[in-house]
Amino acid sequence: MQLFLPFQTSTKSELFKEEDFLPLTENSAAINFLKKFFEQKDFATSQFQSLVLKGAKSSGKTHLLHIFAKKFGAEFLDQERINSVNPANFFAANKFYILENVAEIKDEELVLRLINSAVEAKAFLILSSRNVPQFSLKDLASRLRNIFSVEIKNPSQESIKLLLAGNCSRKQIKLSRQAIDFLSDNIERSFEAVLLAGKMVEDLAQNGDVKLSEIKKFF
Repeated sequence: MQLFLPFQTSTKSELFKEEDFLPLTENSAAINFLKKFFEQKDFATSQFQSLVLKGAKSSGKTHLLHIFAKKFGAEFLDQERINSVNPANFFAANKFYILENVAEIKDEELVLRLINSAVEAKAFLILSSRNVPQFSLKDLASRLRNIFSVEIKNPSQESIKLLLAGNCSRKQIKLSRQAIDFLSDNIERSFEAVLLAGKMVEDLAQNGDVKLSEIKKFF
């Protein structure tokens, strides 16, 4: 009998190219730890069997996880479908699985069963979340406290400049150093703010070169 497994079947990994991911001081700890985590071969003798990857919206969690998933053959669990299949049927021993945005799942019993099923199957599991997941179910909260977590921190001003410059380079948009400095001085130090600033610049670029005077109109 062929089981229906709730894995993502889209080609999202094609959208998350390694060459488009910018290593920063703020994500270096996550990169290094994920590398060590995925290089584990045997669940029974591994140091870390599960992991929580934290980071604010647009911090690059999904991008980074897709890079490692492609390298190590990890499977993404589909949130919309995990309710329809017994969690015990999800996992294979010594394989890697990823469940994103775990804090958004309302069925706490399901999350607990999922984590326990991964352990029983001797499968590695990564959970991602914007913040530390807060659950009222005591057994689940206890289980998560015992899972090692690593965080992508909010960007520094220097990292914001690198992100803006990198985004413009990929889109072949000419943006002066003065414009980049102005944006880094005037936007919130968050990945989401950098993303929004990049979209603004991209919209302005449709009319030709982006001038600092045009950017200043938005502030």
